[in-house]
Amino acid sequence: MQLNEAILEPLCMRYVVDELPVQSGVARRMLLDREAMQSAGDIESYYARLRTYTEAVKPVCNDVARRNLQFRLQGLKDIRTTLEHLSAGATLDDIELFEVKHLAILYGEVCKQMELLSLPLEPLRMEEVIHILDPDGMRIATFYVYDSYSERLRTLRKQLELNPADEQVFVAVQEEELRIRRELSGSLREYAEDLKRGLLLLADTDILLAQAVQAKEWNLCLPSVSKDGRLILKEMWNPEVQASLHERHKEYQRNSIQLGEEPTVLTGSNMGGKTIVLRTVGLCQMLFLFGFGIPAQEAELPVREKVYCTMSDEQSVTEGLSSFAAEIKSLNRIVEACRRGENLLALIDEPARTTNPVEGTALVSSLIDVLRRTHRSVLMVTHYTIDAHHCPCLRVRGLQDGRMDYSLIEAREGEVPHEALRIAETLGIDAEWLSAAHKVINSTAQ
Repeated sequence: MQLNEAILEPLCMRYVVDELPVQSGVARRMLLDREAMQSAGDIESYYARLRTYTEAVKPVCNDVARRNLQFRLQGLKDIRTTLEHLSAGATLDDIELFEVKHLAILYGEVCKQMELLSLPLEPLRMEEVIHILDPDGMRIATFYVYDSYSERLRTLRKQLELNPADEQVFVAVQEEELRIRRELSGSLREYAEDLKRGLLLLADTDILLAQAVQAKEWNLCLPSVSKDGRLILKEMWNPEVQASLHERHKEYQRNSIQLGEEPTVLTGSNMGGKTIVLRTVGLCQMLFLFGFGIPAQEAELPVREKVYCTMSDEQSVTEGLSSFAAEIKSLNRIVEACRRGENLLALIDEPARTTNPVEGTALVSSLIDVLRRTHRSVLMVTHYTIDAHHCPCLRVRGLQDGRMDYSLIEAREGEVPHEALRIAETLGIDAEWLSAAHKVINSTAQ
């Protein structure tokens, strides 16, 4: 799975990626094309590198050097096509030669800024490239077929200045410039791999620096890799939801959760934040696979090949399916993936909510039982009171003294609290309506 696919999932991943302060377009494109990491070794190695960047940007005294580095990275351009032309033996034109020279100079400038932050950058043969394309030693990121390359070119250009209408001299100038470009391209060819490597390293630096800055500014943690398949998130939060609440001058209540290799059932009242918990768990798992900081105080996460996510109202107009049909097909894909033994995290929000409570309860209870026997990590949110004594059960604490407490506590066998009317009262809903609802409940209880 690539990052550009992951941000399409309903997990608030796009918000985190969009807010990442990447400076260059080529780095952002490479980031979006990046594959999710699938081995503990790769993930540990990446976070070790990211940790060196977070340590570098942490001190306030490094802010100027960091901002200067970010400013220079804005000049990074995507010249992969030009470098492929060079490798293939093509003669580069003036614009392409300028792109190569600009990259070589930029690499040197970035190296100097990186040294100020005590960040290593691989030494490459960029000075040799600059020497070829900068015969006058000006170190200016422009390119022209300079007179310094050929005494004959200098002479021809002077003749053309004296007589601009001399077509024979004009053609001779063009031919001499082409010869020089051909020679320059030939001289540069042995540095093509250095140039390609340099472009990738600068883009990688841009991404790592952006992730480090985001981790600092958002107070994200760098996770550890779980060795036993457990997912542990302490004081996690959802950055997009938190930002939205802060805009309305409201506080976000953080939460902690632990998942193992088995289904966990999460219940709670309406407006209890269950779906946010579900999405935040999925967000943290996805960020982990792509090497981002994690929105939590502490995080220990397992390597997962896939994250399956089913959200409510999965109606598929294009396939002509109802909400229920689309949802059931999606749930069945999760069951099949679990039976195939896929290393996955499944996030299921309010399954079978669009059918009647009797059949809905039966479908959810049996789904939990089927998934339990596959020994796969699943977090399921439900409103149904189900028999789940064989699985970990959590619920949102709910209303406490008229205010919603979103913390998660252990629950008994999927028991769902009945707080809908109390919540409606706190929202100022019509008193006659609520009174009538209470009468219906009381008569049913009798």
